Amino acid sequence: MSSIQFEFRVPRGVESFQLQSGIWLMKIWGAQGGSFNSSGGHGAYSEAILILDKITTLYAYVGAQGKCGHTNFTTGPFQGGPNKICDFDSCTGGSATFISRDPFGKNILLISGAGGGSGYCLGEFFGGVGSPFAGDALGDATELPKEDVKKVRGKGATSTRPGSGGIYIGNKNYGPTQGIIGNYLKGGDANCSASGSAGGGGSGYFGGGGGADLAGGGGGSSYASPDLYNVILLGGDKTFNSPSGNPVIGHTGDGFIRIEPSSPFTLEKNTIGCKCSYQRNNFILYSAHLFSIGLVSLMFA
Repeated sequence: MSSIQFEFRVPRGVESFQLQSGIWLMKIWGAQGGSFNSSGGHGAYSEAILILDKITTLYAYVGAQGKCGHTNFTTGPFQGGPNKICDFDSCTGGSATFISRDPFGKNILLISGAGGGSGYCLGEFFGGVGSPFAGDALGDATELPKEDVKKVRGKGATSTRPGSGGIYIGNKNYGPTQGIIGNYLKGGDANCSASGSAGGGGSGYFGGGGGADLAGGGGGSSYASPDLYNVILLGGDKTFNSPSGNPVIGHTGDGFIRIEPSSPFTLEKNTIGCKCSYQRNNFILYSAHLFSIGLVSLMFA
């Protein structure tokens, strides 16, 4: 049995592939948001077991890391939100990385959220990390009341809702503006009206909100289908192994997908009553109040 059956590591659009009947371990590393160094907007990590009783065609999409520059970049389906230039350079959010039963992303099996893009104004303000509960961006507006300086940050998405856009209330010199809320498989647009430039939201099951003024975009969310077993969803602020096997805090660069045969000793499936979760000990564990968990033990020779 091959230790690695399929790998998708280059962003080239939706790619179809076939899996034989059997038990498969899917691993997905989410894309990083656009950043001027490797520290901002890290991607999430997701893994799960898929059991197939026949040959099945599935679809993979590898998300690209967000772009940075002195250009208002245009982004499309599955991609991070566009940045907005008012003076300085800024960055788009990272694109979603997922496996779906269809080529349009309407029936997602497993997805890892991407990080939000960085904003900039005399310094970089990172986007939020991808995660089941994705992170808000960084950035504090200037010349505003204390209670308003953090509102410019793009907000992180969850598996049930997109992240809202940041809000800049304006001052005596510059008018108000607002980042755009994320959407299903799409990061929200950034907006600015002053000298700072804002970052777009990261894509994911739901996209993070776009930053306002000088702030970064929020991170995109991760998700696992109720058809899967042994699910692990880790945010881009957690430690996990990179595709090369080295421990890292969050994924950097483009997304990555690996699918390999598996022989788990036990299988634990979640019957979802609500796409909700809570965080503990670096793992996302499904709440017993919201999920009916059935444990199936299988022995393999």
